[in-house]
Amino acid sequence: MQESYPVIGKVPTHILTWGKWIEESLGDHKEVVLCITGNPGLPGFYTQFLSTVHECLNKEMPVWVIGHAGHDEARDSPYKKPVPPIDKNEHLYNLKGQLQHKIDFIRKYVPADVKIHLIGHSIGCYLALELLKIPDISERIQHCYFLFPTIERMADARNGFILTKIINPIYFVVQWFYRCFAMLPTVIKVWVIYCYFVLTGTPKYYLGTALKYTNPAVIDKVWFMALDEMKNVRNLDVDIIEQNKHRLKFYYGTTDGWVPVKYYKELKQKVPDADAELCTRKMEHAFVLRSAAQMGFMVGEWILKHRVVM
Repeated sequence: MQESYPVIGKVPTHILTWGKWIEESLGDHKEVVLCITGNPGLPGFYTQFLSTVHECLNKEMPVWVIGHAGHDEARDSPYKKPVPPIDKNEHLYNLKGQLQHKIDFIRKYVPADVKIHLIGHSIGCYLALELLKIPDISERIQHCYFLFPTIERMADARNGFILTKIINPIYFVVQWFYRCFAMLPTVIKVWVIYCYFVLTGTPKYYLGTALKYTNPAVIDKVWFMALDEMKNVRNLDVDIIEQNKHRLKFYYGTTDGWVPVKYYKELKQKVPDADAELCTRKMEHAFVLRSAAQMGFMVGEWILKHRVVM
């Protein structure tokens, strides 16, 4: 695995790769796997999931994951560029900015003759669906795999209601709390996160990634993007799904506070022959925390079925 923070659309961005690094020549590789994360967009949470995908592909296909702009800040990076503050740079961190961020990445690092197996998780599915509307990007996409897809009516879901109606009105209290927490010594922050992980059964190897989430500048951008999602992820884009159903795979959860089962049922009513599956394993929306390897094996098998026929 390789990682760094190349500058994409003016923002240093956390990239992790298995196989070829993004700035290396892909050589004979004519396919690449690209994962767009959920929100928060911290690639460190996707290491076990994507390393499993890479193993399933016999390490023959490069696997890349791109974090969201502003959601991860490096202490030290060879690219030596600071992350622009959210003030006066809102256009970089809202949904439109995050979409342009992914467009810039693909155009810069994925050769035009290389096909992309595009994995989206949560809001990453919405961004992937939007990428299909851009001709030069769409023609590079071999297949899409949408995991727990937040592609419609986010504010109407249970978690959307909690975020907009309960947390948002008192967000100044939450903001005060996390800014105070950020001032604590690192050893105390690690201890608190460790205790939380023990109580929730979260694997300890995510401690380092979770610690990055205590940076107030990161949380501000995560929250800003989340509110923009509530405003703009509304009606299901049936037309783009219908046009591209031959290269879309949907995987819905049964215990998902962001994507209720009725969204799956309604998708199947609107697009009956869509390749949509309802999870029977009770995986959580944040599958990367406790079901990463299991999901990795499944997605790896799906990708093998849809590889380019040479």
